[in-house]
Amino acid sequence: MTRCTHQARRVGVRVLALLCVFISSVAGATDGLIRHQLMLELIPTEHRLKVSDRITLPEPYLPEQIFYLHRGLQPRSTTAGVKVLWVKSNKKDLFDKYKLVLPPETKQFSIEYEGVLYHPLEDYGKEQARGFRDTPGVISADGIYLAGSTYWYPEFELDRHLSFNLSVSLPEGWKAVSQGEAQTSGHLDRWHSPQPQEEMYLVAAPFIQYVRQSKAPTTMVFLRQPDETLANRYLDATERYLEMYTSLLGDYPYQKFALVENFWETGFGMPSFTLLGPRVIRLPFILNSSYPHEILHNWWGNSVYVDYTKGNWSEGLTAYLADHLIKEQQGQGAAYRQQSLQKYTDYAAKGRDFSLSEFRGRHSSASEAVGYGKALMLFHMLRLEMGDDVFRKGLKSFYRHFQFKTASYEDLQKVFEAVSGKSLTTYFKQWVERTGAPAITLSDTHSKKTAEGYRLSFRLQQTQSGDAYHLRIPFWVTLKGRREAWGAHIEMKQKQQDYQINLPSKPLRIDIDPEFDLFRKLAQEETPAAFTQLWGSQKMLVVLPAGAEASLRKAYKAFAANLEKMGPEQVTVKLDSEIESLPQNQAVILVGWSNRFYKAFEKALKDNKIKLTGDAIVIEGKKFPKKDLSLAVMARRSCTEKSPIGFVASSVPEALPGLGRKLPHYHKYSYLAFIGVEPENRLKGYWPVTHSPMAAFLEGPTRQGELGERQALIQPPAAFDANRMMEMIHMPGKMR
Repeated sequence: MTRCTHQARRVGVRVLALLCVFISSVAGATDGLIRHQLMLELIPTEHRLKVSDRITLPEPYLPEQIFYLHRGLQPRSTTAGVKVLWVKSNKKDLFDKYKLVLPPETKQFSIEYEGVLYHPLEDYGKEQARGFRDTPGVISADGIYLAGSTYWYPEFELDRHLSFNLSVSLPEGWKAVSQGEAQTSGHLDRWHSPQPQEEMYLVAAPFIQYVRQSKAPTTMVFLRQPDETLANRYLDATERYLEMYTSLLGDYPYQKFALVENFWETGFGMPSFTLLGPRVIRLPFILNSSYPHEILHNWWGNSVYVDYTKGNWSEGLTAYLADHLIKEQQGQGAAYRQQSLQKYTDYAAKGRDFSLSEFRGRHSSASEAVGYGKALMLFHMLRLEMGDDVFRKGLKSFYRHFQFKTASYEDLQKVFEAVSGKSLTTYFKQWVERTGAPAITLSDTHSKKTAEGYRLSFRLQQTQSGDAYHLRIPFWVTLKGRREAWGAHIEMKQKQQDYQINLPSKPLRIDIDPEFDLFRKLAQEETPAAFTQLWGSQKMLVVLPAGAEASLRKAYKAFAANLEKMGPEQVTVKLDSEIESLPQNQAVILVGWSNRFYKAFEKALKDNKIKLTGDAIVIEGKKFPKKDLSLAVMARRSCTEKSPIGFVASSVPEALPGLGRKLPHYHKYSYLAFIGVEPENRLKGYWPVTHSPMAAFLEGPTRQGELGERQALIQPPAAFDANRMMEMIHMPGKMR
């Protein structure tokens, strides 16, 4: 999930919302589901709710049940003989604990409760500048967000799923969204969700609704302001991704998918809908990045549920089959894997690491680097081990066997063992249960002519602490007189192994894992200087220019305060007049054109195509006048100074707040140029990697041979033809 900042602003009068949630009331249900029949009255401006809930419990019958409800709601039963007894309350908890006492053979009963439910948005996690904000639940005039974590309906200790029909009556202009299928009748919105659910969501606001019913499932968009063009983009994209993932995995599990605009910046994926922030949904790249990710969660996480006690596999598998797959379809899979490994190396591998079995959800860049990055590489390596056909077969089998059930990494292992006929015990044990990553070095490379051709010899070492990993390592050899490189895999099960490879012609260079197919800790020389190295550092020194003009000096000081929220555990801010030299043992970011250490940074850039002097800067051949420019650049320091160094400067004091807000979202880049007060990004890119220690030359520097074309796991569906689009229903009020 992405979590970004947005301050919703809306002035409204008292709004009364009457929400009616109906659950099938068939007594004695034998499918193990808990069913609710809820009537809600919501008063957004007073943050209040009033609820009547008719509940049907599954077999077997138990005379006493424990449930939890949001504190202060004071539940009582209207069913004869049923008692609701308060058990426990803790000021630190969001909920109160209750005991339900039922007469013999009673499985269906009613509970009523009411009160205030309002938790304002709060920042969470160290990296607040990346916009991590959340609430367990809120009822307000800006909008309504209720989830299982809100405890807005009784949460039973019974380890059971639930299903429901949701009918909603709202004031004019307001609409509600929940799981399942829309079934509208008169002035009511109804949502029917027969599938087993882990929790109930309820989102409401003054939405403009767009619906396309050309084929199942129905696709929908709920916006807070009319925008037919934007809605059409999402409706088109939804149909394309649903078609692609149905082909890859199996039938879509729900009757609809809806994009819903939230009143703060989120990237939440619920069963059959996603809740995205107002800025997020208008970013052009979201349609090919976060959006397919949230759609895919309806297969992984929202219909095959996660056994969180054994590790959250869903985020990694979703990232691999969405974010990575889209890049792979565009021919950028290797670059995406390199960036994922760099994030792990910069954020997690420096004392913030943990095993995949411990990952529950993202709350920082380090947890994202493990739970998303390491996990997606686990699935990528598994795919290479299995082959694409068997890997796809395994995905379909896993989905088919565990739809609407809870699954773990152990279940994934068993499924892929069954479809491949291979034991995967060692594989899953080392990647799921072990903390850390292998670190590999290449040495002792030489070749010798033989009667049949040439023999290439080289040594690989695993330099990480602890036992050796069992690795399947890809390598490529560039041969004299051949355009295509010669590729193969080698097995490595010891900390140090020597290899000899027979080749048909003279080897000129060898590259170990050049397409980043192996999860490992990257050597510093394998990665371009990037802002991940700053934000992932434990200590960072910010050096401000004492000689800057007053307005810039004030703006730089505020900007430095923002830097303290971007990830480093310890940030120190100094004027350039207060230090004699730059430290070698911590990250440094120099601020301002007039910074007296500017020359030291310029020296660090000597190997890159950039010119910072004069009235304009030139980066990779592109020229920008300094007049309206805000610049952010990373550089690689000398071999003896391992800590990263960055430079930020602006000629527009008013642009610095926006620059501070945007920089964390560009953390993977080496250089950035922004223009104007907004500021607007005009250039972003990476410095080239020219001295990888994973490459060795046998006869001087040689260009790498072609590695061959690789096919994506699945090709995207043909571009959607707007001419065959069914009529889109656009109505600001009711849906038909």
